[in-house]
Amino acid sequence: MVSIREEYAPPLCRVSSLVLAIGAALSASGEAKAQPVLPDEVVAPSLPGEDGEVAPEPDIVEAGEAKSPEERIEALEDKLFELDARLARAEQSKDVDVPISFNGYVDFGVFAPFGNRGVGWVQDFGNRQFPEYQGRYGWVFLGDILATAVNARGEPADLGDAPGAAARFDSINSGGAAGFVVNEVNVGTTVGLSPHLLLRTSLNLAPRTGSDFDLGDFVDIDLAEVEWVVSDAPSISLFAGKTLPVFGIEYKTRKSDQRFGITPSLVSRYTSGSQLGLKIRGKFFSDWLIVAAALTNGSSTVESFHFQSEIDTNTGKTFNGRVALRIPFADLAEALSGHTLEIGVSGEAGPQDRAADNEGLFWLFGVDFEFKSTSYALRGQWMRGHSPGGDNPGGAPVDDVWGLRLKDSGYVEFNWMVTPVFGLMVRGGLRNALVTLGEERAYLTKSWRLTMGGRAVLSRHVAFRAEYLKNGEFGGVDAIPNDVAVGSLVLSY
Repeated sequence: MVSIREEYAPPLCRVSSLVLAIGAALSASGEAKAQPVLPDEVVAPSLPGEDGEVAPEPDIVEAGEAKSPEERIEALEDKLFELDARLARAEQSKDVDVPISFNGYVDFGVFAPFGNRGVGWVQDFGNRQFPEYQGRYGWVFLGDILATAVNARGEPADLGDAPGAAARFDSINSGGAAGFVVNEVNVGTTVGLSPHLLLRTSLNLAPRTGSDFDLGDFVDIDLAEVEWVVSDAPSISLFAGKTLPVFGIEYKTRKSDQRFGITPSLVSRYTSGSQLGLKIRGKFFSDWLIVAAALTNGSSTVESFHFQSEIDTNTGKTFNGRVALRIPFADLAEALSGHTLEIGVSGEAGPQDRAADNEGLFWLFGVDFEFKSTSYALRGQWMRGHSPGGDNPGGAPVDDVWGLRLKDSGYVEFNWMVTPVFGLMVRGGLRNALVTLGEERAYLTKSWRLTMGGRAVLSRHVAFRAEYLKNGEFGGVDAIPNDVAVGSLVLSY
């Protein structure tokens, strides 16, 4: 759209000639009355009318008649008044510019699983390793179904073929083979609806292998929110729609172009899922205190996991909250300029997702920290959680709702940009969980993971990263050979 300044630049420039004409007229008032009339080329400017036509110029000097300086000044003043009026009408009628920005990326990946056909679990045949589950569950599986993650989405190299498992979408389904993959194509928009109202969207396109005339490709809308900036000092914002969660810190770097490395932690599946509802966030005391709360349909687990439902099936809602202390060390010592420490406590509680009549309570609780500078960062998180699933004390069993016993789990990660181009990362994590579906099946996870990797920032828009995931077991679970090496080239804009 052409602005009013650009569209009417030539007439506005002619205003200077008009001013000069007024000055000439004032100067002429002190001279003899028999002065020559104004030159023909000095005429008042004209702007297009509402219909786009240019109105005819009224004559300042009529044919055969010389006007006095006072009459000439009056005519020019009338013309200036008309000019101002037309500019005002044009300003009121012109379209309002809406600032829109686009961002996104393309994430190309490569991966190579090592052992167990790319699957992160094994079956405990005959309850050999855990005889205490004999007769309690129909099938018992050991390991972590998402252990062999190959990208920032956390998709495993292969889900495997568990006996009795319901139909599920195995998005990579490599069968243990190494290969290439377009992990994700992301398109994000931010629209300034007003100085204090922002609309954000984020759309993910994931090309995957289809079968039986099914393309397999899918679309994931992971963000569709409106933010109302209530106050700038202190910073307070209200959000509505499909928003980012408020649990922990890993959700802040859940996207490919935000991560230092490639794959998420073992507990990211509980904390990085978008939530549909309302959220408020405030930063107080020069951003030293951060408070966030949300009321949402479901939990902050990722949508592909067992414990999330974007559209609620019960009337109850999940309450989410986080309180954090953020210490900018530059305010305390100049030598620590650029260093910040953030320590937070998070929690959420609500009815079990995918359960009717608000049966059962799902809850998560965690503590997180992040210490970072301009070249390195140390962060981590510890958490626990519980969901009764079909074992609903004091009530009827809940069909097809998964149970969770999440014991001490978490991770610690260190990132370091050795040079402006090359960086290193290492992360250690563990997950101690029992996931059950009634008496039908149980996934017992006592897993640890050591992730080692590096990155090369080739430009502001191009980054290459590589990781090796060393997966292991503890607590009496036999080792499962399910390591994986991954690479990612992210082109962002």
